[in-house]
Amino acid sequence: MKIGMILDHQFPPDIRVENEALTLTEHGYEVSLLSFSHDRDINLIDVYHDAEVHRIYKNKTWVKKGRALINTPFDYYTSFWKNQIIKFVRENKIDILHIHDLYMLGAAFKANKNFGLKIIADLHENYVDGLSNYLFATTFPGNIIISQKKWYRREKEWCNEADFVVTVIEEAADRYSGLGVPRENITVVPNYVNIKKFLEHPDDPDIMKRYKKKFTTTYIGGFDHHRGIESVIRALPAIVKVLPDFLLVLVGSGSNLNSLKVLARELDVFENISFEGYQPQEKLPSYIKASSICLIPHLKTMHTDNTIPHKLFQYMLLEKPVLATNCRPIERILEETKAGVVYTSNSSSELAEKLIYLSSKPTLITEMGIDGKKAVYNKYNWENAGSNLLKLYKNYNRM
Repeated sequence: MKIGMILDHQFPPDIRVENEALTLTEHGYEVSLLSFSHDRDINLIDVYHDAEVHRIYKNKTWVKKGRALINTPFDYYTSFWKNQIIKFVRENKIDILHIHDLYMLGAAFKANKNFGLKIIADLHENYVDGLSNYLFATTFPGNIIISQKKWYRREKEWCNEADFVVTVIEEAADRYSGLGVPRENITVVPNYVNIKKFLEHPDDPDIMKRYKKKFTTTYIGGFDHHRGIESVIRALPAIVKVLPDFLLVLVGSGSNLNSLKVLARELDVFENISFEGYQPQEKLPSYIKASSICLIPHLKTMHTDNTIPHKLFQYMLLEKPVLATNCRPIERILEETKAGVVYTSNSSSELAEKLIYLSSKPTLITEMGIDGKKAVYNKYNWENAGSNLLKLYKNYNRM
């Protein structure tokens, strides 16, 4: 069987897609991936761990604009991708389409009218509820031309039209079942950490040395309003009164980076924050290892209650206690594993209180780290998650 994956991002990196492609090729499946390149110097045809990678050169602005206009009267992106998928399927003799992200399904269904292939919808996040938080959808002109109600209707239609739905967490599976998708057509392939792959990166001595003598709390990920980083910065004045050597390390970038820096200066805590910017995957383990505690401050919404971030399991693998908001999947896992502490979403005072408490309990920090690592090795690892993906394809082969 030749699997055709469709991804409208540059590849690599994409942790989830990398893990899936690696697992499938290791078990004898042929995988061809159609993705973007934003760099003219990257080969348009390449191989990634035995998966063929076919790239289309487009600049990031064109892609972001096109993605935002899907399901609006100004949609040019769907027609573009429909034609690219038709060409890709014909040239590569694809047997099944594995489509990453909800918004790519419209193009896939239109292209598939020429072939009648089975379609797997791999839904990385609760995209429709996420539109309430994304800057492109909540500011002009997006807030005028993008209809969330229309997206809810489209989501239900597309999820039921797909032959199989793959999602990242049990809570999301329940949500898609509520949209009418038969439960037997839904497979949960969680964003658990690939232990071997994540641990293969060597320590960066500069990162490890820089934060060695400070009480360091680290966040790794995107910067957007719904990530809740503002609430962390607002907690800092109370924290530094008790922990004057406290350092908040923010690894990543995004739409609200500048406003975060402005807020930090207004609260006179800029010197207690290290804005590291985007960092490649190979450096992330060093940032985590250099930390005392790691953060997931995401605001609790319908979006974050139906997804799970990779970073949770990366933190746990490296024995760091997790301080996180009460988003349903994260809260459930931390309560089960005892690998961290939960606080109320957007509560800077509760965040400060619990962080200060943890800083005074080094033994508890150690115990939480050990419990988290044990849980990853026993359950929350990609080997277990990937087995669900393999079951899906094995069941397909029997049909």
